[in-house]
Amino acid sequence: MVTTYVNGKIFLGTTENGFGDSMIIENGKIKASGNHLTPEGRVVDLHGQTILPGLIDCHTHPKYIADALHGTACTPPNVNSIKEMQAALRQSPSYGKGPDTWIEGWGFDETKLAEHRSPNRDDLDAVSTDQPIFIYRSDCHSSVGNSKALELAGIDKSTPDPVGGKIEHFADGRPTGFMREVAASQLLIRAKSAQSYQTDITNMINSSHHYLANGLVAIGEMMGRMKPYTSLKLYQDAVKAGFAPKVSIYYVFDELDSHKPLRPSGDQQLRVAGIKVFMDGSISGETAFNKEPYPSGKMGVSLTSVAKLKQEVAFARQNKLQIAIHAMGNAAVQRVINVTKDLHPWLTGMPSVRIEHASLMTDDMFAQINASPMNYALVTQPIFYFAEDESYRNYLSPAQFKTAYRVKTMRNSSALLGLSSDAPCTPWAEPDSPFYSIYAAVTRKAANGDTVNPEEAITVPQAILGYTRDAAKIGGFTQNGTLEAGKDADFVVLNKDIFTVAPKELPTVRVAETWIGGQKVYSNK
Repeated sequence: MVTTYVNGKIFLGTTENGFGDSMIIENGKIKASGNHLTPEGRVVDLHGQTILPGLIDCHTHPKYIADALHGTACTPPNVNSIKEMQAALRQSPSYGKGPDTWIEGWGFDETKLAEHRSPNRDDLDAVSTDQPIFIYRSDCHSSVGNSKALELAGIDKSTPDPVGGKIEHFADGRPTGFMREVAASQLLIRAKSAQSYQTDITNMINSSHHYLANGLVAIGEMMGRMKPYTSLKLYQDAVKAGFAPKVSIYYVFDELDSHKPLRPSGDQQLRVAGIKVFMDGSISGETAFNKEPYPSGKMGVSLTSVAKLKQEVAFARQNKLQIAIHAMGNAAVQRVINVTKDLHPWLTGMPSVRIEHASLMTDDMFAQINASPMNYALVTQPIFYFAEDESYRNYLSPAQFKTAYRVKTMRNSSALLGLSSDAPCTPWAEPDSPFYSIYAAVTRKAANGDTVNPEEAITVPQAILGYTRDAAKIGGFTQNGTLEAGKDADFVVLNKDIFTVAPKELPTVRVAETWIGGQKVYSNK
């Protein structure tokens, strides 16, 4: 069937000013797009509605999102204290379902809680000692579990800290339940996932609607796992059962056997794309690795040495994989640049090296990237300073804060700029809404009204390109990103004209319809 859409405001995604009023779709592909096309086949009048290419979140955590959607949001504006968190957990649909059902939550930030501390096992035991409870901190690096969760994970006062993580303890030696950094959190996550693989599949299938409602037709899974099962198997089973978005998987390097090859594989629906490396922690946890100390005197944590990073880069080159490197602090970012800046790209058509977050960057770092032969991507998250401004103001010096999330400078550099969510790793109830991120990138406003380095603002079209054309290039979604002839007919219809609404109204823009392969897969009606 051939369908012609006319009388629309269609952002083609080719340039900042690339608009058309019509497009022709045949067999799930864009046959033609532009202005005043001669209609073919069935004609659909768009009545002036705004159309975007299908949006792409090239750095997110779909497995975590799937868990979070059936869990409890422990975030403002509804949860502002440990007492309110306990009340919210008691309202979880999982509450009271018996010892085999985990109660899950996400998004707490101790700086936003009235008690100004993280919850611990005793706080969660007040909710239940029969059911295991697991809550992600806002950065998704750290977490907290109750006594039952610790028991199922086999964690007691004698359990050693995993490499790169820390099990916190009370003065009497008991684990507090707080698991600092990813390696420690994984001890609880593996216990939870091992309990019910089918539950994980069901949660993934159910999360498909969430992505489509946000206009997201493709996503990057940035926490691919080999244990207790491979992420590829989880997605394969979920896709068979109806999970709709396209997915690129990046496996955490520390879970791989570095002596065994891992090749890029799959297709545009589901593919293994690269490896994920952690250089440091988070700014809101004071664990991002900085050159200069935080005002508190802390330096953050270095999770990957120069020698190990060289080994990881070599593995990516040998296997023709992308390497996506989490680096928030300026010392972490500099280490990535130092190791890769004199190398030549091993991939064509997409960046070989992705620097994820790139939260604190100096002019000198941008100069080194611009002078390098390497093809870089900078994948950053405006939602972070939107939702976590208080932490950044509290933990960073004024000089450090001035270098935070330099989106305009990133865009003007030789690197590709991708905007993404890192969801659910931020204390906001809608962590992967593209429209909050676009609002933050354009206005530089935080949720609390603060203005964050306004000279780094970009325009609405530029922000949208970070979610479409450039995100597609970064994530290897070659059939997406633009509405040009030959591309997949994946697009979204908006409820408002995002290009003309007042900047303060950008967070109120919503997806009215999402289409994949020329088929409507979501409608808000």
